[in-house]
Amino acid sequence: MSQSIIEAVTTPHPDRKAWQNAVTRAATELRTMPDDAVDQLMEDLIALQGQLSPAGSEAGGWLEMEQFCQSLQTVVAELIHREVLIRKADAPAAHAAAESTASDSTQVVGVSAWSPNRIGAIAQLYHRSPTTEDARNHLLHLLAFSHQSEAVQVWSDLLCDDPPEYRPGIALAFEPLMQPGYAPEGQVLTKLLHHATAYPQIAPAVFDLFNYFYRSERLENHPAAVRCEELTGLLGGLASQMANVESGNFPEGLQPNQVNQLVSDSVAMIVSLCDLFALLNYQPAIERLHQVLALKHRRVQTEAASALARLGDERGRETLIGLANQPVARLRVLAYAEELGIAKDISLELQGEIALAESHLAVWLSEPKQMGLAPSDLELLDNREFNWPSYEHPVQCYLFRFSYGLGDQAYQNVGICGPMTHAFGPDISNLSIDDMYAAFAGWQTVHSEIFQMTPAQAENNFPNDHRRLTSILNGEGAEEVEVQSAGSFFGEITLLATAKVEGETGTFIIDGNEAHWIGAGNPKAPIDWSLAYAIWRGRQLLANFNSPDRAV
Repeated sequence: MSQSIIEAVTTPHPDRKAWQNAVTRAATELRTMPDDAVDQLMEDLIALQGQLSPAGSEAGGWLEMEQFCQSLQTVVAELIHREVLIRKADAPAAHAAAESTASDSTQVVGVSAWSPNRIGAIAQLYHRSPTTEDARNHLLHLLAFSHQSEAVQVWSDLLCDDPPEYRPGIALAFEPLMQPGYAPEGQVLTKLLHHATAYPQIAPAVFDLFNYFYRSERLENHPAAVRCEELTGLLGGLASQMANVESGNFPEGLQPNQVNQLVSDSVAMIVSLCDLFALLNYQPAIERLHQVLALKHRRVQTEAASALARLGDERGRETLIGLANQPVARLRVLAYAEELGIAKDISLELQGEIALAESHLAVWLSEPKQMGLAPSDLELLDNREFNWPSYEHPVQCYLFRFSYGLGDQAYQNVGICGPMTHAFGPDISNLSIDDMYAAFAGWQTVHSEIFQMTPAQAENNFPNDHRRLTSILNGEGAEEVEVQSAGSFFGEITLLATAKVEGETGTFIIDGNEAHWIGAGNPKAPIDWSLAYAIWRGRQLLANFNSPDRAV
């Protein structure tokens, strides 16, 4: 059975997305595979991976390590889905076994334990995957998800001896142990404390795990309590290092990306330590927490203020209340203030729906995968209630103009909060308000009857529509016309083409008997044909969903 997955992984396809979709479809077979077939698949994947060099050179002239790791993540996701299905199927039997009497001789077979071969195969796949690939975090997630003692032991060995380096996915490796049903093992925690905390990318997640176990009363004693004095010194060192970076005194010899990584690792560690000291009511840390409070970074300010407030420090309490004025910190501040019983001291305006929406967008923009820092300014452009695609009830939507920098050199764009929190790379700030909403609605909506195809596919499958649409396009008299794609919108065929009209670049969307023009706008961040088509789709969707004649 596993051969269909291997075949999907190793079959070349010019379209990377289509190739990944084929792998995903094949991997769904895992949900019903017997254990021996799963074990065989793991062996086949190891053999395939052995053909690839860690550097990512091609095997057979096509399959690269990056592609293999993507397919590996898909397989891991389906293996976890398989485990969930097995556990659900086993739940009634397990419940019946728990209620059976001692004299009942009925044997209830539970979920079979993973074989040593499977655990070993996962470890081999892990070691052979590049340290910078997210596949390592997914494999660790799979091991931890089993909650099986042998698998968790291998999980901890991998973290301590050969840790992943892809930081955005490291939390995934720890998440299964923060779920109900797992009892932490002493030897695993000890090894993590003494070995995994040596790695800057791993240490914050380890302390977060300890904090979670202690807070949820799964542990009577915090594993790191014996190192509080040492960790207090570490917090002071991290605060001094951050202060130097904020003043422009970067460590000698580091490139900008290395400085960013240093700051990111430092922030993560400071956050974990602030929580630790507050949990343990460790008063000697107050001086160092004040040192952190003096930094400019909003997240560490918030964590230090919260920790100090929990330790009974009045300055921490006052600073926490004041930080509610900062959109990027507001959501977290309000949550901490509620825990501490001081939410009443924060303005009700800052706790309202608009203020919360503003904060959601600021937090989203500050994520590393987005802008990486909070905007310098946020301004509400519009808010209204829509019947939004895929939502059963009306949704309140908020549009905000956000800025980075000041004056003529400032970067500005528009983001949304409500049915989603999102902003585009292309500049949509010169669109009408209605088209801004349409861009987000069209981009977000996924439906089996909304899809795209190549122009050749449209010509072959819908020749009459293709001729008619092409004729309309040619009649526009535009320059530099280039057909980019075709689409089907609930059975209506459309043609998408980039062009120039009176010197302006943009996109034509041809539907029915009409050509719709959407200009590219800002040449530094132009609206491409893909986003233009999303705007067109959004116009149709919002008009339909909010039509007065629409049945309730």
